[in-house]
Amino acid sequence: MGNPNITQELERTKIDLSHQEMDRLVTELENIWAAFTVNDEGPSGIEWLPVQGIAEALREDLGYEDMAEFEDALGGSFGDFLDKLPRVVKKEQEGRVYFQITPEPPRDQWRATRLTLTVQSRADLWRVCLKSPHARVEIPELEFEISADGKKHVDSIYNHIAQSVFNLGNYVSSSRGSLPPDTATRIMETVEALNVLLDVEKPWTWVVHDPSGTSELKPAEGVLVDEV
Repeated sequence: MGNPNITQELERTKIDLSHQEMDRLVTELENIWAAFTVNDEGPSGIEWLPVQGIAEALREDLGYEDMAEFEDALGGSFGDFLDKLPRVVKKEQEGRVYFQITPEPPRDQWRATRLTLTVQSRADLWRVCLKSPHARVEIPELEFEISADGKKHVDSIYNHIAQSVFNLGNYVSSSRGSLPPDTATRIMETVEALNVLLDVEKPWTWVVHDPSGTSELKPAEGVLVDEV
């Protein structure tokens, strides 16, 4: 059995959004952040943005009718949603709340890390994993890997795996005419095994290998971090 305190924290920080909506939301949030903090000449000098103002801008850009609908989709306030995201920090100043997205360090400051989490219950699947553009994820029990693809992905572990299931299944479906039958069978066996992992019938391991050291799991309780 897992630690009940950690389980409660995981339930509290759970983000119940589809992969597509989470990707859309995080991408738009980072676009807004970049629009304010970076200009043609480099950093604009703006280091913090107001939570309430950006919530309104994000709601409008994403097409939600009003703040109530937006917060219903988020499962709470925008400020609470920011608390659940890795590499986002908040501060209060003169009665207003501001946030900052921690920038990626320059390459000469990278520190290669390995993050290891033993998934012991379905609650662990709702941890948010920031997979940096340089990171790969390994599930050693299946000898399965999600490769680095040059893009940052911020999503629950559940959605990371569900997207892999979708991608593999879609690849087999779209390649039926050219894919050798034994290859298709092996891929679909992997899909089935990944789906079994989502039931967490027994513990399994989620390992993030990141040469930049900027990947993160949140909440971080129970995550083993090694510099490699």
